[in-house]
Amino acid sequence: MELTKVKPHCPYLMPKNELLQIDFIDFCNSKLGVSPKRVSADITLWLDEDHGSGDSTLFAGFPKNPIVNFFVVAKHDFILSGLHIMQEVFRQTSGGYTKIFSDFKDGMSLKKGDIVIAGIGSASSILLAERVALNFAAKMSGITNKTQQISAEIKKINKDITLLETRKTTPGLRMYEKYATRVGGARNHRHALDSGAMLKENHIRSIGSIEDALNNLNKNLPILTKIEIEVSDLLEFRTALHKRPDVIMLDNFPLNDARTAIYEKNIFDKNIKIELSGNLDEKNLLEISSIEVDYLSMGALIHKAIWVDMSLQIYRP
Repeated sequence: MELTKVKPHCPYLMPKNELLQIDFIDFCNSKLGVSPKRVSADITLWLDEDHGSGDSTLFAGFPKNPIVNFFVVAKHDFILSGLHIMQEVFRQTSGGYTKIFSDFKDGMSLKKGDIVIAGIGSASSILLAERVALNFAAKMSGITNKTQQISAEIKKINKDITLLETRKTTPGLRMYEKYATRVGGARNHRHALDSGAMLKENHIRSIGSIEDALNNLNKNLPILTKIEIEVSDLLEFRTALHKRPDVIMLDNFPLNDARTAIYEKNIFDKNIKIELSGNLDEKNLLEISSIEVDYLSMGALIHKAIWVDMSLQIYRP
């Protein structure tokens, strides 16, 4: 019986711009602010999780390991985020031998059918990289898309409001998820607990009072560390206001109370910043953005973002 050979015609052109190792290094240094070794180590862990003790399909079913072309294709329109992480995933599984190309950069808009990233390498190394590379970029691009959509809506109403994410991030992925919100037009809140002092409800309950909590911080914090306090009603707001923290967060405030707080703050000290937070999403964005707050913080930018869709296709030359 004759073998049925599948050799479909490749409908795609290889992108012109080759991605080099220096591109990944520059991304880590300038966009994430960390050593490339740190990011490569994360990718190694993600690949180890996916590979387990070895891909059974490859070691049991591959008599040869041909050189092939691969193309990652956008299945719909979206804004790209995570390109250089994808690049490094494909590089790692091939030991650096896969040649990788893309004509896009993070933050650029892709149309359905565009080639996100492509390359030439051994079939097995590409298949070992596929799921980790696509999962990561799909998740990051989803966060960027949601952030960009919300940021654009806010700017239509009030250009002076700054959109922030929160610490509601996936353990182990915070650095990348926060980067994805930056690509989408947001600014970062705290990266971690040591990024600033933030008195929340349970801190105040533990210490005993807003006055004691703020007095202790003002006496003991390093001089360059900013102080933010979360308040839940106008009484707490007024107590905090007279201690002059850098930022006061109005948590789940009724909008009329938020307007009152901003009015009183502007009379007392215009330099204090006001942040609005608590169950913010697209449904109440129009009304919220009409209030003259400085910051809107939304955990939904990350934890309610929907992955984008892309697929990897292999063709033998």
